[in-house]
Amino acid sequence: MAHYLVCYDIANPRRLGRVHRRVIKHALFIQFSVYYLQGTRQSVEALMDDLREVIDEGHDDIRIYAIKPLSGALHKGCSWLPEGIELFE
Repeated sequence: MAHYLVCYDIANPRRLGRVHRRVIKHALFIQFSVYYLQGTRQSVEALMDDLREVIDEGHDDIRIYAIKPLSGALHKGCSWLPEGIELFE
């Protein structure tokens, strides 16, 4: 399994909602427009295929970065996760 960071900038609020609803089927919400996906290259391609149906490629931007596991990630500030639940090992 590989680790990915999914980020997007969607120009239209209606498309933004559609993109969010599709991304959360594949990836874990981290913060606004940023998600964590642990999976295979095929799962990333499946996500991108799903998103192509709703975005406007002339105005919207979706990026998926291969990253190292989040066990070494740092976090400061408020978290959307309930107290006691950590994403990082």
